[in-house]
Amino acid sequence: MKKHNDIRVKGIVQGVGFRPFIYQIAVLNSMAGYVRNDTEGVFIEAEGEEDALLRFTKEIVSKAPPLSHIMDVSATDGAMKDYKSFIIDKSVHTGERIAFYAPDIALCDDCLREFNDPRDRRYHYPFITCINCGPRFSIINDIPYDRVNTSMSVFPLCESCLREYNDPADRRFHAQPVACPVCGPALSLHGANGELLEGKTEDIAERTVKLLREGNIIAIKGVGGYLLAADATNDGAVQELRNRKRRPFKPFAIMASGMEHVERIAHVGPAERSLLVSRERPIVLLEKKEGAFSKFVAPGIAHIGIMLPYLPFQFHLFSLAPDMVLIMTSGNLSDEPIVYSDETAFRRFKRIADYIITYNRQIVAQNDDSVLFVEKETPLFIRRSRGYVPRPFLSTRTDSRILALGGDLKNSFAIARRDFIILSQYLGDMGDPLTQEAFRQTVDHYIRVFDAEPDVLVSDMHPGYMTTMYRDEMARGHEKHFQVQHHHAHIASVLEDHGIHDKVIGIAYDGTGYGTDGTLWGSEFLIADRKEFIRAGHFSGFPLPGGETAIRDVWKIGLSLLHKRYGMDVPLFTEEMDVLNVMEIMEKGINSPETCSLGRIFDGMSAILGISRSISTEAEAAILLEEAARRGTWPGKPFLIPMSDDEKIVISTMDLTDYVMGLINSGEAVQDIALAFHRSVVHTTIEAAMRLRGRYGINSVALSGGVFHNRIILRHVWEGLIAADFNVLLPVKIPPNDGCIALGQVAVAKELMR
Repeated sequence: MKKHNDIRVKGIVQGVGFRPFIYQIAVLNSMAGYVRNDTEGVFIEAEGEEDALLRFTKEIVSKAPPLSHIMDVSATDGAMKDYKSFIIDKSVHTGERIAFYAPDIALCDDCLREFNDPRDRRYHYPFITCINCGPRFSIINDIPYDRVNTSMSVFPLCESCLREYNDPADRRFHAQPVACPVCGPALSLHGANGELLEGKTEDIAERTVKLLREGNIIAIKGVGGYLLAADATNDGAVQELRNRKRRPFKPFAIMASGMEHVERIAHVGPAERSLLVSRERPIVLLEKKEGAFSKFVAPGIAHIGIMLPYLPFQFHLFSLAPDMVLIMTSGNLSDEPIVYSDETAFRRFKRIADYIITYNRQIVAQNDDSVLFVEKETPLFIRRSRGYVPRPFLSTRTDSRILALGGDLKNSFAIARRDFIILSQYLGDMGDPLTQEAFRQTVDHYIRVFDAEPDVLVSDMHPGYMTTMYRDEMARGHEKHFQVQHHHAHIASVLEDHGIHDKVIGIAYDGTGYGTDGTLWGSEFLIADRKEFIRAGHFSGFPLPGGETAIRDVWKIGLSLLHKRYGMDVPLFTEEMDVLNVMEIMEKGINSPETCSLGRIFDGMSAILGISRSISTEAEAAILLEEAARRGTWPGKPFLIPMSDDEKIVISTMDLTDYVMGLINSGEAVQDIALAFHRSVVHTTIEAAMRLRGRYGINSVALSGGVFHNRIILRHVWEGLIAADFNVLLPVKIPPNDGCIALGQVAVAKELMR
């Protein structure tokens, strides 16, 4: 007996070959009807024998294309319409706009084989793609996902491409970015002043390799923005790139030709290997092997960010020079957002790059490379962007449209509707005007594409944050407003990540977060669920002389820790000209807000140990302190930092300072003291968690905050909590740093509106 079903499929089902897939399994199951994209996802009308129709509906999920992510399939019976065949129908706009689309994905193996085949008409074509790979997020202007709504709309298909596009048996059937050398985008090589030097792809690739070998710096337009490339084995080129980017310390990411090459230059574990070869192709932090590239790529750092090629032109370069190791770093000045418009590139790269390689297709949405590291075979994010955005998070249902603005550092914002949340790509630090501009443009893009004009705005509590100011700027007067405490957002993001609603012991260790008492928090033990929290513990406070400007001059933080413990009779920093002035402003309480931030304690300890005096980039002092600890040995029992046993646990920062000074005075080596400091923080963290478990009867611990990028702290806190029989929750789909804040803000706002 024949039946008719109306089938609605929701999730990432546009731009992933879903309609061709549905067409193919419909034909195999003798279905009649149609499939089409609309602004809600994919809609199907199918008619066929009852058993075949049931099988067809099951195969929608069981055989779905690899890039798709099905959130829901619903089928309802309908009246027979006696369709004679099955077709792919034209896309339509419906009343709802809740369709999702895929991230930008690395070149697939099938396309790579064609790319390397001299007999193929797309041989060495830098924009080769198919339904299973290539750009999506970065080229989409609107939904439904059709060519007319992408930046490919200005490239009409030639006869050959159109034939493939219309052939149900072809891998490019309804692949919207499909193109070839006859009808698609093209590369061009320019001088730093914009003059055209070369327009033939083959010649551009060969000339690029030669220019890189000669020590030149080249800006290359990627999928989500420009990258700056240089020979990673050339000391002079690497140092020159540091000078031009104003990046004296922060390590550069590098690209190698393949896994064999990666294994020659770094140590690779199974989970790291899986990430490197995945379709997302992120940067993965690996322990480097010495001598494989310039010492200036990652000076004094044990781990290096490495990625494999993911774009056709990158594969082309390495096919010409498989032994190359290339720096591939974001095309920007330090702390600015990645450059993605051609006009900006030709204006801003004049003093950074010697040459510019671009192409004539617009990047709609900028998108930095994602960065991950692996601990205990678990991948963890540092930066969530290309390859992962805009995958939705399934969540509890809300009838509101929520815009959560995130924090000011490592900003990502989030929008929430119905039962999903979309966390934006990494945008950068909001103190930079260019990042603020990118933030505004990207927020507008998301609101339009996902029909998310907000009726609820959520921001951090910090009154000086740019995102807090944007909340006021964006307010139309009718929205609900919520402010979410920074560290509560950190812990709530982990709960959202894991779909948990119960109370947990939340440990949020980071650099700065505005507290409910007006001081700067950052060493928090919270008893928290999504709706509320109790501040159950923290390290004791100390002044931050000069406010958050002291974050650059970390010797002032070291001085503050010593002054808090010893008063005016400080044992170090007497050679600093400003030491008396700094102590005086602390004594008088002038522009010296109190903080208990563990991130700042790391900075201060790095200064006390003589490792860092001032820094050029965020967390530099803490990173160097961790590197020193990696080289250290400390066989003694870890120091348990004294803590109060009152209703709120307060861990004595002064006693920690005294402990470190005692080790210095006894002549211990700097690296050994650095390790002892780390061990004391770990040991005390676990002890505090155990006391809170005894007090509150909670056995789950959620970890968040940028300090947990420190592998020594993360590994040993994690292992110690497991050994103490805790259930440990880590951020796995989001970074522990402030890139998670917006997700946590949404989670809290939803609960407050219940």
